[in-house]
Amino acid sequence: MSILLITPTGGRQSQINLCANWMKNQTYTGKVTWVIVDDCDPRTTDFIPDDFKENWTIIKEHPIPLWQPGLNTQGRNISVGINIAESLPDIEAIFIIEDDDYYKPIYLERMMLRLPGHNVIGEQNTIYYNVFHRRYLPMHNMQHASLFQVAFTPEVVPVFRKCYAEKFIDAHFFMLLTGAGAGIGTQNSHYTSLLQNARVNLFQENNLAVGIKGIGGRQGIGGGHTRLDRAIPDTDLLYLSKLIGEDSKLYGKFYGAVNKDNGIARQLIFSRRR
Repeated sequence: MSILLITPTGGRQSQINLCANWMKNQTYTGKVTWVIVDDCDPRTTDFIPDDFKENWTIIKEHPIPLWQPGLNTQGRNISVGINIAESLPDIEAIFIIEDDDYYKPIYLERMMLRLPGHNVIGEQNTIYYNVFHRRYLPMHNMQHASLFQVAFTPEVVPVFRKCYAEKFIDAHFFMLLTGAGAGIGTQNSHYTSLLQNARVNLFQENNLAVGIKGIGGRQGIGGGHTRLDRAIPDTDLLYLSKLIGEDSKLYGKFYGAVNKDNGIARQLIFSRRR
């Protein structure tokens, strides 16, 4: 058995560099297939080698058309990884690993310990931290987990596929699974059975992952990418250090920085949506 990670990326060199570092540090020792979907030109993922990590297989995909400012290709890019997952035998779980977020070294290991007996797992009470503004925002999400903190078994892929066109894939996915959206598209008896029998495990475990915003380059679509007045200041990085320890130092350089990854000015990326 193995697990499969899907990372949509492109035009975010700083983010994918950090993401590769967080994945390199994972303590999980089982087999992993990491599907990296880069839809920008120039590519920012060539530095990740085929022999990235023991027991890890690296698959890189470059879908077309390429991303352009104003497009949201998240669903398309995730679907590339899902298609690969369905073509491989013995996939135990599928993870969405977002390129701009922080993952503790124990993330995959602890998530897999939560999986037995469930089809979907996810950590509640997401923290979003904007490293440009050094402000953080507890999301208090109790009915769903953020996409970057989710894993699911191949059995519920048909439900996940219903969410590709949604701006907030995670919220819609859990809405379907928990019954709030059970009347949506349930004409197919097999699909209806999936909704009725899916076993969801939402839990809290001291922030196994943290949503990082404000690094620069192509902006994401979720909350926290711009300065929010209701977010809590953390100018000295003390709260971020409490969350992730010494790794917080790697985010210090982004404070108030003018970042032009891939030639996209910060003024543009704060006004566009992926």
